[in-house]
Amino acid sequence: MVRLRPPLAINLLVVVLFLGGSAVQADGTADGGIVRVDGTQFVVDGGGTIYFSGFNAYWLMLMASDPSRRGKVVAAFRQASAHGLNLARTWAFSDGGDSPLQSSPGVYDEAMFQGLDFVIAEARLHGIYLLLCLTNNFEDFGGKRQYVRWAREAGHDLATADDFFNSTVVKDYYKNHVKTVLTRVNTITGVAYKDDPAIFGWELMNEPRCDADPTGAMVQAWVEEMAPYVKTIDGKHLVTAGLEGFYGDGAHESKDLNPWGIYYGTNYVETHRAAGIDFATIHLYPDVWLWGSGADEQFAFFKNWTRSHVRDTELYLGKPLLVTEYGKFLWEGVTNRTQRNYFLGMVLDSIYASASDGGPLVGGAFWQLLDDGMDTLRDGYEIILLEDSRAASIISRHSWQLAELNGQNVEALRRRRSWSSHRKIHVGSSGRGSSSTGDTPQSQILLVRFIDLFRSISSLFSSV
Repeated sequence: MVRLRPPLAINLLVVVLFLGGSAVQADGTADGGIVRVDGTQFVVDGGGTIYFSGFNAYWLMLMASDPSRRGKVVAAFRQASAHGLNLARTWAFSDGGDSPLQSSPGVYDEAMFQGLDFVIAEARLHGIYLLLCLTNNFEDFGGKRQYVRWAREAGHDLATADDFFNSTVVKDYYKNHVKTVLTRVNTITGVAYKDDPAIFGWELMNEPRCDADPTGAMVQAWVEEMAPYVKTIDGKHLVTAGLEGFYGDGAHESKDLNPWGIYYGTNYVETHRAAGIDFATIHLYPDVWLWGSGADEQFAFFKNWTRSHVRDTELYLGKPLLVTEYGKFLWEGVTNRTQRNYFLGMVLDSIYASASDGGPLVGGAFWQLLDDGMDTLRDGYEIILLEDSRAASIISRHSWQLAELNGQNVEALRRRRSWSSHRKIHVGSSGRGSSSTGDTPQSQILLVRFIDLFRSISSLFSSV
């Protein structure tokens, strides 16, 4: 089956938009292009807004650590770029175990680190930003349990894996890992990670949760300590906590919005307000979080989950929001594949609806991208672009739609959104608020259209 590929001219246009006006060097890399935050938008210096259509591929460093398997990393970036994807989320950790980056506190495997060097260099060559995660809440690839295990082996009396968040010894282990990774000088490019424009940002932990303190206070304190620490080493790149979006016991929180209405040990609003946290994240797994429920209930949850987080992000945070993981388990059968593609469409449409309206939800990354022949890494959520033409088409279309929004002037976008919001409700002759649809005078409609047109033309000329 023939895959839909954009013409070369469109590919070049997207690369230019991605670079945000930065010069392209002879080796194909960008000169500058580090992403920063302006209100609820991501921007590249000199290039205006940038929106993200992305993917997860936790396996990139692991695969690249073996030179004979680096072709899979190259293929993943090549396919992602061809489908308009411009963000990859992956692990910058592997704590203990069989293939460690960090085999014990402060001891690193150089081959694994060179694998991460390769990933960063290759991402930059393909015009794809990297969101690098620094450890895991779960036991996969070590995570907080391995850190606590190391402390116990050193003679410290720690009770549970959640002591990761409050043990001074463990926190020092983690800080040392942060410093080691951020100050690493890439053996391929010669650029320190903390200075590399290919890196979009740092994620403190993948999906932090805390059974020891369900209200979220323990994770809150940890983030309030670690986010500023990252900034002391790397003041250029963005930082986020890595939350799934679960609400806790803080102000503006409502656990009733959570799956099954229970606590998970995090505060969505309060934690994303912490100093050093630049943007908010949520994940979307309705079929896992509401296991055993029907499709209608899952889709209703998805809509409410997305709507509530967009609202709360805009009202209480004033920061950008990314869906850094979303997926639907792919059972065998055509029907389930159809439902999965419908879910993909819903997520991507929600992102585009917010982005095109100047809202805070400005991108996402599906879980997970694999190349063909990587059967041992299949987990039921994989998307193999070479095999799944329908999913590839949905993702590509969304990527090009978002790319068309790149390069906007943030202040003009903010004014336009403010004006649009003001137009939705106006005072009618009765003195009560009424919808502008159907009862707005024709002269007012024409005036609004003229102002929008004038602002668009002004923005166009100001960018020339």
